[in-house]
Amino acid sequence: MSNLEVEKLSSGRKLMVFLGIGMLVVSVLMSLSVLFGLVELFQYELLGHSGLRTIAAIAVSGCLSAAIGYYEQY
Repeated sequence: MSNLEVEKLSSGRKLMVFLGIGMLVVSVLMSLSVLFGLVELFQYELLGHSGLRTIAAIAVSGCLSAAIGYYEQY
């Protein structure tokens, strides 16, 4: 696994990075479960929005969270 270089981050930033990566993993697992037919896409519908939009929102939120955690790291 690659080195995330989180040793120099404060605890709050580490939390944001790991939360973001965790959200990305969840969105990938959700996508794979739909792809392999374990779950129907309509089961991820939230507030009238399509399931695909829900999965994408989780992925984008994860990317933003990790980016915020790494902001001004270098």
